[in-house]
Amino acid sequence: MDTVLTPAQHFWFVEATSYLAICGGLALWGGFIWLGAITRRFERAYGKMTHWQFFLLAPAGLCAYLVLQAVASLRHQNMGAAEQWIGYSLLTWSAGLCLWGVLRLRKVLAELERET
Repeated sequence: MDTVLTPAQHFWFVEATSYLAICGGLALWGGFIWLGAITRRFERAYGKMTHWQFFLLAPAGLCAYLVLQAVASLRHQNMGAAEQWIGYSLLTWSAGLCLWGVLRLRKVLAELERET
């Protein structure tokens, strides 16, 4: 049996979730940029390498995924198989680099805590 969404259901289950995903991704991207600025200040203040550049460059994969998602949403359809493969690969790459940056920052903060 085929089910057809009403216009209100289509808005809430398809369009609204796409827009919320894009807004959430932008907030996450902004958070990593902000964390990069804070990490840069730590590096300048304490003279420890924090690799703050990763927090500025690594979220680029997230941004690329968001662009693919936004284009698909503007076309009123889902991402195709190729778009999903590219988008999720970039997102995974980006998450790994962000994780590496967070672990590096954690290590630097632990060193600073031991010194005090």
